[in-house]
Amino acid sequence: MSLFRISQIDSPNHTISTRIFFLILACGLVTLSSMSYAQQASWTALKNPPPGGSVINMLLLSDGTVLTQSGDDGQHWFKLTPDAQGSYVNGTWTTTAPMSFPRLYFATNILQDGRVWLLGGEYTGPYFDPNIAPSGEIYDPVKDTWSPIAPYPTEAGARFCGTRNVTSDVQLAAGSPTVTGIYSTDRLTPGWTITGNGIPAGATVLSVDSATQVTISANATLTGPSPAVRFRGIALACFGDDPSILLSGHRILAGNIFNNSTYIYSVDTNSWTQAATKVYNDRSDEEGWASMGGGGVLTYDLFQSVTNNQGYAELYDPIQNVWTPISPADGSANGTLPVLTSPALGFELGPVLRLQDGRAIVIGANQHTGLYKPANNSWSAGPDIHGTLSNPFGAVRGANFGADDAPAALMPNGHVLLAADAGPNPINQNGDAAAGSDIISNIPSTAGLQVTWAVAQADGTRNVIPPGTIITSIDSRHQIHLSSKATVSAQQISLVFGGEFSSPTQLFDFDPDENNISPVSPPLNDPNLPTFAAFVTRMLVLPTGQVLFSDGLGNQLYAYTPQGAARPNYRPVIERVTHNDGVFTLTGRQLNGPSDASAYGDDAQSNENFPIIRLQNSSGLVFYCRSTNWTSTSVGNIPHESVNFTLNPAVTPDVYQLIVSAGGISSAPFTIRISNDDLDHH
Repeated sequence: MSLFRISQIDSPNHTISTRIFFLILACGLVTLSSMSYAQQASWTALKNPPPGGSVINMLLLSDGTVLTQSGDDGQHWFKLTPDAQGSYVNGTWTTTAPMSFPRLYFATNILQDGRVWLLGGEYTGPYFDPNIAPSGEIYDPVKDTWSPIAPYPTEAGARFCGTRNVTSDVQLAAGSPTVTGIYSTDRLTPGWTITGNGIPAGATVLSVDSATQVTISANATLTGPSPAVRFRGIALACFGDDPSILLSGHRILAGNIFNNSTYIYSVDTNSWTQAATKVYNDRSDEEGWASMGGGGVLTYDLFQSVTNNQGYAELYDPIQNVWTPISPADGSANGTLPVLTSPALGFELGPVLRLQDGRAIVIGANQHTGLYKPANNSWSAGPDIHGTLSNPFGAVRGANFGADDAPAALMPNGHVLLAADAGPNPINQNGDAAAGSDIISNIPSTAGLQVTWAVAQADGTRNVIPPGTIITSIDSRHQIHLSSKATVSAQQISLVFGGEFSSPTQLFDFDPDENNISPVSPPLNDPNLPTFAAFVTRMLVLPTGQVLFSDGLGNQLYAYTPQGAARPNYRPVIERVTHNDGVFTLTGRQLNGPSDASAYGDDAQSNENFPIIRLQNSSGLVFYCRSTNWTSTSVGNIPHESVNFTLNPAVTPDVYQLIVSAGGISSAPFTIRISNDDLDHH
């Protein structure tokens, strides 16, 4: 399976045609103009590429390794282990066990026992059906195994999930009603239709016999494999790519993709219970959730905001199990909260992150941002995101850029590194079209237009430009080539170039002290950022303080080293370390860091608010240890926290400097002596 297939897939509000133009890489690609960058930091290409090709998900595990999902098939995962000096740039890759089946865009959390919890999938199965999967699984990095969890609850029948497809290669036996080899029957129910080679017309599912087998209402007409057999019917449960967040007590709060209900999953009992309903009649689809101080959860209600043309938000209190409004629009908060998305941008939204000073930033799919200050329950408009669009025939400076699905990372220096694209900056121009020609001529100016941008008639009609048309080349100051030919001739028709998910992707730095957003120099010679939208990119904060960056398309990852160190008052503090029967316990303060550290939103969670522990000896060798059972899942200045850890198997008796980090912010070193007695229990 190739990248090109996966790149066409997105959330329920996205259409395949919206993104198909990213697949055409025409000659004459444009480049970004030179600009004054926010900081002269450094990019370093990782020495070794991941074995699975492109990377579409990155998770920091509690032993300091990085787990990445392959963009080539959506099922396999690969682990990056830092080298003996603790360098991720020089780290090595290993292949881990694959998931039970391919998934794209789902919720994840790192559990307090170090395992990875995963739920949903907007697109699942070998044919990536848009079936909003309700199933989930847990990865155990010690055993290198995946195991299923209880699926997301069925709620009020089909009216919330609708008709869904499951497409699978199967095995048939002529004259038998038994269908085997199905990749997963987890959402099939009796009554679903089944069609495909060897399946008689009108056949339906009579019974679901196992995880891979069903009995149907007719006998198969062939023996052997039958590819791409389609099951179609009413789905009784759905989750997809909704947000989730780890709470105290080994619980996970999960949203609902179609309504304002929320549910809590118990890790201990592998069961679901209904949680509080959100205040506003707003589904959690497309939202990101951010951990706030005191264990609260912040969300921006984008559908409510767009409907009322005013910004709305709310907070969840896990102790009281209640959602509370925090919206200037209805008087439940002070200040001004901008509308951060629109129907033209697919109701997408950028990431949400708590900042080091306790405020939170919501990054819009349009050029706007919003800032929330819990101390006085107030919102304010943050700085807008502006970049430069250029091509050989001119530039548009101060163009609107936005995070219509994109990542961000809170760096140790307190700044936010974020990705955005030209989605909120469509360009309107007139031009001449000739029937049967793929050329648009007599354009007043082609300045700023980009190869791969969508082209449509401004009035929404399709009588001249076919749907799905994109720019394939920019020929001169007044002419471009298209991927489709005009159906009729027309002079000076009004055209819209660009829109949602439009290249290029640019990187920006948000400085919370100066309250400004400035461009950041991209990785040198990255071939994909100029011609692809930001939704494919990913970020992860490493324990070294660097940001691991994937452009989502190639297999080259980069480490971004920001300028400036963490402020001392945000560093974790180690108070003492004790040892009992092979397990060490570290006690201290603010061990989870000030925020989730990295965020994307609904499609790719990567919360990192937990302690990472490493030991360094006098020779400079670094040993990451496996941390478990951190006592708090909140963020910020939390006193009297503790975390357990077990030694890296490579540790030998010696004196070490122990460092705990969270969100890339490292503590001061703490001297610890490891003896033979300590290793005897290891």
